[in-house]
Amino acid sequence: MVKNNKFLKDNLYLLVGTGFLSVSGFFFHFFMGRSLGPEDYGVLASVMAVMALIGIFISTLQLSISKFVASFKIKKKIEELNYLFSATFKKLNKLFFILWLLFLGVNIFLSSFLEINYWFLFMASFVLLITPSIAITRGFMQGLQNFRIYGICLSIEGFFKLFLGIGLVLLGFGVGGVIAAIVLSYFIAVVYAIKMVKKSVGSSLKKFESQEIYHYTLPVFFTVLFFTAFYSFDLLLVKHFFPAVDAGNYAVVSLLGKIIFFASFSIIQVMYPKVVELSENGGRHKDVLLKSFLVTLAFSLPLLTVYYFFGGLVVNLLFGSQYLGVVNLIAPYGLFMLFVSLSKMFSLYLLSFKKYLFLYLFGFFLILEIVLLSLFHASLTQVVNILLSLGFLFTSLMGYLVVRFKE
Repeated sequence: MVKNNKFLKDNLYLLVGTGFLSVSGFFFHFFMGRSLGPEDYGVLASVMAVMALIGIFISTLQLSISKFVASFKIKKKIEELNYLFSATFKKLNKLFFILWLLFLGVNIFLSSFLEINYWFLFMASFVLLITPSIAITRGFMQGLQNFRIYGICLSIEGFFKLFLGIGLVLLGFGVGGVIAAIVLSYFIAVVYAIKMVKKSVGSSLKKFESQEIYHYTLPVFFTVLFFTAFYSFDLLLVKHFFPAVDAGNYAVVSLLGKIIFFASFSIIQVMYPKVVELSENGGRHKDVLLKSFLVTLAFSLPLLTVYYFFGGLVVNLLFGSQYLGVVNLIAPYGLFMLFVSLSKMFSLYLLSFKKYLFLYLFGFFLILEIVLLSLFHASLTQVVNILLSLGFLFTSLMGYLVVRFKE
């Protein structure tokens, strides 16, 4: 069945890669949570939240590039495809070097706001320098639907992050060593990705009007920005408003909840270029959306059930008894992340048809989240309840927009 079903086969390829990345990431956090303790683990979680914001650029460029790669592939515009690869590398590397210099200044404010060492953020900022390479290679792999290589790249990243991170902590480098391991894992994976993607492009180039890409990139940027902020700002605000130990406890809740989100990563990544392809060919694209929706629920609901009934066992086994005080927050936060996954799926579906109305709605909900969490943070339970309510409302409205949508 899987062999003859390209949708399932592609999902399986990427699921293996994302599965390895997630499992290795899980053991990574399991080790760090136990080895660093709540305070230092809270610092690490805050730095990783900042790196997730840097990831906005990666996801934005990846989605924009993958759409046009998929379109050129369908129309057999191979020379334009080659030009896209060559031109974006040159332009984006120059742009991101400038952004990196600017980010070094922003880090002064961030280190003060988050009350963490400036040099941790300085080390994390090097991800900006390799962002173009990560985004372009992933965009090409996704657009060409080469999910096997994409999965291998994610596995390489997960492997080196885990083993370099553990090794550097055992050698006594602490949080700084962990951050260095994360940056190096990105670099090693992208070296392999560049080598593999170059096999898919040639030297024959044909310049095309790139204005359309820039026009499409802006709404994609805001989509990715809003989503990343939606599930990252809570960590930063908790780090700012709560004691260090509470921030570390909340980081564990966030980590376990995000497993729900990353479990659906492969499904959404596979869905997007297939919807683009079917929309270009006049195919039944809503069938792909429905399959993606059902598969996401099939992965997420059993995990939520485990969190609800066996949350204490999960936390005690993986992180230790020092984190048991927040067990009751794991299932609600996991449900919030399911809402985030579904709303991201709906938004990418609408983006593939250049329908951008939902961005105004999302902007409103993001502002509402920041305002509500800034005003009402008497406890971690209150924080999670606010997120859960906003997630449910936003996902319901996004579902309504998708159901009403007619191409």
